[in-house]
Amino acid sequence: MHNVTASTQDRDPATDSATEELRASISDIIRFALMQKICISVRYNNMDMLLAPHMLWTRHGDLHVDAVTVERAGSAPKVTKLGTFKLLGLGNVALTSRTFVPQTDFNSADPKYAEAPIAHVGR
Repeated sequence: MHNVTASTQDRDPATDSATEELRASISDIIRFALMQKICISVRYNNMDMLLAPHMLWTRHGDLHVDAVTVERAGSAPKVTKLGTFKLLGLGNVALTSRTFVPQTDFNSADPKYAEAPIAHVGR
């Protein structure tokens, strides 16, 4: 497991430069995970999750990641689907050693990514 972690929830929003630097580091972690097809662990809505990221993109100036939830609070979800997560809502972002196979129905050309696609998982 890699010891690369980042969190936006532990920062004071008044410190814009620190927040921007943190967003950049989370973005870098997600880009690496996309390239290597490895899951990331996160804390989202006070719940520990394991995500398989598929797309990093921007909507209305905010960074988002579309990812499949692999585990939520230690258990597999009942339904496997792609969900959208705002980067500012992710805490304790870390790379894991767990790999994933991209969803066959994932479409990086989906119109919702048209504003500003940043990176996506390869096939």
